[in-house]
Amino acid sequence: MPSILVINPNTTQAMTDDIARSARAAANPGTEITAVSPSAGPRSIEGFTDEVLAAYHLVDTVAAARGKYDGIVIACYGDPAVNACREVSDVPVVGIAEASFHLASLVAHKWSVVTVLPRARPLIEEVVHRVGLQHRCASVRSAPLTVLEIEEDLDRAKRLITVEARAAIDEDGAEAILLGCAGMGPLDKVMQEELGVPVFDGTAAAVKLVESLISYGVTSAKVNAYLRPEPKELVDCPPSLAPVYARERAGTAV
Repeated sequence: MPSILVINPNTTQAMTDDIARSARAAANPGTEITAVSPSAGPRSIEGFTDEVLAAYHLVDTVAAARGKYDGIVIACYGDPAVNACREVSDVPVVGIAEASFHLASLVAHKWSVVTVLPRARPLIEEVVHRVGLQHRCASVRSAPLTVLEIEEDLDRAKRLITVEARAAIDEDGAEAILLGCAGMGPLDKVMQEELGVPVFDGTAAAVKLVESLISYGVTSAKVNAYLRPEPKELVDCPPSLAPVYARERAGTAV
């Protein structure tokens, strides 16, 4: 039975609970989903500083989970520290933004992301460029919502997100809509029915891709980019990282 750890990098438990429900709804029968958030960090992630603060504790969470799960989902649409998490983990690590980009690209020539506050748009645009799919992205639009306001009133959030989604379809040429915040996950199917185009929840997309990687028997390549960090002394860092930085190769400590 495959086990997947789903990490909400912010520290709002209600959002972690919603993400857990979305992940379990998407998972195959028999897949075990565990959803957690770090013990410290921002309550929401809506800018570059939030992302850096969350990333530190996220990497600690991933390192502490070594040997306990078959795959990991990073459930924040900025995909914070995904590459770092791949370095410190031996199982597949998938961010929800990248997952939704790839799945949407299989069914739509152009897609748009609808996210939260305007300040979140540059974070997502950076992820699009990092993944190399800017030629498939029709637009990144923002609804006048904070991350936590989605949790407070999901019906209002749906109305505001739908306005931007329709504009993306009518004005930007989008053929699919990607929900640019993990808290938007419960809206995917109802919005898909209303809009008449594919709508993707990143958490669901990432769970399906991690399941596929597990069943196919592959994980992050451990040469070049995703090698474990080079051995070195760590000063006042989480204990979970010590084994990652003090490793052995072919029986010889390095």
